[in-house]
Order: sequence, then structure tokens, then C-alpha cells
Amino acid sequence: MDQSKFNNPQGGSQLAVPKRSFSLEFFVGLFTAAGVAAAAYLAVGLAGLELSSKDTYLVYAEFDNISGLKYGASVEIAGVPIGVVSDISLKDPVARVTLKLNRSIKLKDDDIASIRTKGIIGDRYVKVSRGASTDYIPEGGTMTETESVIDIEDVIGKVVHSLGGDKDEEPKAEEAK
Repeated sequence: MDQSKFNNPQGGSQLAVPKRSFSLEFFVGLFTAAGVAAAAYLAVGLAGLELSSKDTYLVYAEFDNISGLKYGASVEIAGVPIGVVSDISLKDPVARVTLKLNRSIKLKDDDIASIRTKGIIGDRYVKVSRGASTDYIPEGGTMTETESVIDIEDVIGKVVHSLGGDKDEEPKAEEAK
């Protein structure tokens, strides 16, 4: 094929190039980009990921027993959620719970953190009871006043043992003869 007539502007026949309209391609691309951005936003939101932590801060609490407390459990004052449990670790001999709290809420140094149950068989959460101090726990500080889980099996075991009495204290009939 002779290329000279295509490259030569004075040539007799030229290749006809259609006029490009970007309107359809532009809108399809814009719609696709918006769909991908919406899907990414939903994925991050549903996964519970935080891209910034400017509005939260961490406080630690140490408990003797945290039986049933899980990551993501709520932290509440007077029934109002103020944060979540973000980490649980063992700092022998106690369990160290990391609380991620809203920056608008400041904990006092004599506030009491206790682990409670929602309902009869509900999930566990951390309840914070307010103290009267004017001093606040700094970011990254540790709550010193805590109450551990009341384990229902331990309570039932103590009741059964107290009602049954101690069988070793009963006099043996064979020794009396």
C-alpha cells in the first residue's frame, strides 16, 4: 500500500477520520469511577476500618477476669456508648483491655470500669461509673478502679457448697463404737 497519499496533505485521497465525541465515553468512565469509589467506601465502612483516629484516644484497664468480653464490645456511661474495646491482652496475672474512646469524653482518675452483661444471656460490655475527682486520665493512661466479671458458675458452686455443708465434719458412726 502506498503511504505517500496518506501522509501527503496535497494527495488526492485521504483517510476519513470520524469526529470523536467524548460525551458517551466520558459519562461511562465517570459512572464507573463513581461506582468504584462507592464500593470502596462501603467496604471500608462495613469492615469497621478507620482511616483516621483523630476523634478517638486510648485508655487501658486491667481486670482479674474478663470472661466473655470480646473485641468490639461497647464501652458505656449511663447506657450511652462512648467507645469500643479495641484490644485484649494478657499482662500476667491480669487481663489488659484497651478502650478506644471518643475524644469528647474524658475519664476521671477515680471512674470505675466494670464488665457487665446486656440482658440475661447478652453480650458483655464495659460499664464506666463516674467518680467525683477533678483529675482526668491522660491519653494512654490506665484506669486503676476496675471490677471483674461475676462468673455465674462460681456463684452457683459457692451456693451449692454452702447448702450441702462439709461432709468431713460429720462424726463417723464406726469411730464412735
